[in-house]
Amino acid sequence: MKKLIYTLLLSFAFTGSLHAEEKKVGDYIIYYNAFNSSFLQPNVAKTYNIPRTGSTGVLNIAVHKSNDKNQPDAVSANVQGRAKNNISQYEDLAFREIKEDAAIYYLADFQFRHQEEMELKVSIRIPGESEPIELELDKKFYKD
Repeated sequence: MKKLIYTLLLSFAFTGSLHAEEKKVGDYIIYYNAFNSSFLQPNVAKTYNIPRTGSTGVLNIAVHKSNDKNQPDAVSANVQGRAKNNISQYEDLAFREIKEDAAIYYLADFQFRHQEEMELKVSIRIPGESEPIELELDKKFYKD
């Protein structure tokens, strides 16, 4: 079960409707994707306390650092963000850190209306780094 959500979230990179994106900054790679929570299996949503509704979105972020082994290491970070809807209403994103074996990722859920374009802005502070990594994602969501 522990690796179930990590496998599920990573598998979005290989599906037609959802895909993970990445941003490289120095030695760091930020993987991220946003999707409707109804795509999660009910037991996974319950385990991670994610409301599984047709109008709840999920933002998933993972931070990795390059190394000489050609397999980046997962990194802990302080992740904060906001979601903005079509009428400029803001919702602070409450990220939860999930650690499963060597994997570390951050999940936050937010509300949206049918066919709403959401602007998701995230600031990632990595311990020991002076500047945060800023991330912005615009995505249209559809209510199930």
